Amino acid sequence: MVRNLWTALLLLGSATCGSSVPVSQSPDPEQSCPYLGECNSTINEQHIDTLMSYVDSEQNPCEDFYAYACGKWRARHGSHTTATMISESQINRQYEDLFLQLLRNPSAPEYGYPMYAKVLAHYQSCIVLEKPDLRRYIELLDRELLASLNSMHWMHLLAALGRYGYHGHYVQVEVRWYNATHHMIFLQPHNHHLNLTLTEDIYDALSQDGSSWPPLHQLQEQFKGLEQNLVRLAKPHSADDTFRNYSLEQIRTAVPALHWDEALRTQLGRTVAGNHVFQVDDLDAIKGLVEYLNTADTLLLNRYSLARFLSHLLELPHNPLATWRTGQRSRGRSCIRHMRRSVYLPMNYVYERSFYARRRHADELVIHSVFQQLQSQLELRVEHNVFNLSQELVNSLQAKVHQMRINVGNLPPNVSEQFYWNSDRRWSVGSDFYENHLNSLLYYYTLVADLESSTDQEERDIWYSFNMHTPEFPDNIDATPYFYCLGNIIFVPYSYVRRPFFDANFWPALLYGDLANTLGHEIMHALDTDLVDYDARGNLRNFSDQLGVVELYNGAVGCLNSSAVMLNERTSDVSGSRLALQTYGGDWLTRSGNGRLYFLQFAHFFCGDEGDQYHDSGSQRLNYALGQVPQFAEVFGCHVGSGMTSAEQCPFW
Repeated sequence: MVRNLWTALLLLGSATCGSSVPVSQSPDPEQSCPYLGECNSTINEQHIDTLMSYVDSEQNPCEDFYAYACGKWRARHGSHTTATMISESQINRQYEDLFLQLLRNPSAPEYGYPMYAKVLAHYQSCIVLEKPDLRRYIELLDRELLASLNSMHWMHLLAALGRYGYHGHYVQVEVRWYNATHHMIFLQPHNHHLNLTLTEDIYDALSQDGSSWPPLHQLQEQFKGLEQNLVRLAKPHSADDTFRNYSLEQIRTAVPALHWDEALRTQLGRTVAGNHVFQVDDLDAIKGLVEYLNTADTLLLNRYSLARFLSHLLELPHNPLATWRTGQRSRGRSCIRHMRRSVYLPMNYVYERSFYARRRHADELVIHSVFQQLQSQLELRVEHNVFNLSQELVNSLQAKVHQMRINVGNLPPNVSEQFYWNSDRRWSVGSDFYENHLNSLLYYYTLVADLESSTDQEERDIWYSFNMHTPEFPDNIDATPYFYCLGNIIFVPYSYVRRPFFDANFWPALLYGDLANTLGHEIMHALDTDLVDYDARGNLRNFSDQLGVVELYNGAVGCLNSSAVMLNERTSDVSGSRLALQTYGGDWLTRSGNGRLYFLQFAHFFCGDEGDQYHDSGSQRLNYALGQVPQFAEVFGCHVGSGMTSAEQCPFW
């Protein structure tokens, strides 16, 4: 028995929250194991001690539960540290230890599996970097291409750079995930929200080709003038910037001044049929841009493209060159963070085989069971139809909830080793970091381009069962579970399936306190104020327009729409917490130790979170969400009108 466990439970049972609350004769929590035959008590006891180490008993939980539950978090972990950051750091350390071990033992059995040898080669090429040499990126593109910047058509160079995933200016051709079963080619005008910052490092890398370049300040002015013209032509003249379907033949007819077939062949590596359908945004703007660019200074346009490409590479998450300090060699941890973005599939295969596979069966059993409970509860809630929606809309929303999928981990489920050997063969790795970085980008974007045209149903089923992140995705995308509207699927990444968030051995209060609340939040994103418009198959519909004319629904949304950074996050916090409690429910919650542990475990997710452009701070999110669930006040015995009970109750789902 962990020394402080029963002291912790007694403290929970005797908390004074503004009014008396009956304390169970048995303050210990329910110690059953809901889905496994037996749970490890030590794991639970240790975790309860951890939760209690963050509690500030001087604070009143009925006035500010965050201050109570997370009051000592900062003293233990410092400022700007969250539980997700700690989890990510632990995973990076696991990678680093594994790589060092394998590099010392070249006969290790892991070398007999796909991906390992190439992952280690990429890692080695990164950690031996002596100093940045951005010129290497340019040299590796194509020497003939670089020798003809003065005469090469601007779209040819742009298409060549597009093979590495760069498509931010002039005319953007990009392959994206479109719905639950398809990728599509998207065509857009110049991104007028982004401008180039031509740094001295980028200028020096580009101007080493022997040709006469204008001084840095002069080129900066030339690029600025070019961007002003591009913005003028690309910026939409109306609020309607939605995509429309066009066949390639229609695009050729509308914009005849561009050799579309050649550009697509260069970027995608294949010929595209005339009846192939694209998603196109503002074809008129694209036509105007093409006509302008065809008469502009060719050398200037191509130099601008190369500068934008280098800038893009440096801005990719965790490129070790972007934060280089003179005299410092690259460190293993920074290379691992870089590789987790640039070679997503290989790195996650290594993690699965070396660390996660032995736990997967138990984790999936528990997580899928809780998910199915939440799913069933939400289906019933939608069917109950408290907003008096049309039956057609109710049926569509029910289908969306019913057909929602969940994937545990960062890889496709139930695929053979052959899938990874086939993927391994597509990926080229050498001893040069710059070449490996470009090849990793080529590997990803070539695969995506091929997937867009594939008719192999088995192959498509695999690739649409998980989200192989683009190298541009920020860290927060898979730091915690997330709902992906295009696939109608929830992904539960490796960084979440570990303590403090989850353990298959958790007792009910700990299991539901985080897992059910987190999954409930993500499930409710399917019905939030932004993502509700995507149907069961990930296609964009007009559900929000239909909801927008329903008085009861508008009242529920309006009730929540105050002092929130993002309304859709607040709606998911509130409705997800209610869904989790409804799913947990029963006798488990009524026992005093269970209720308090449940809410402390829920709070732990938010400790140290200071918020971002998409989320309120952890304290705001936690206190507001729990203020919307009356069970919290019942468990802690809070007076009406206390800080945690003062919010207006909003009936959103």
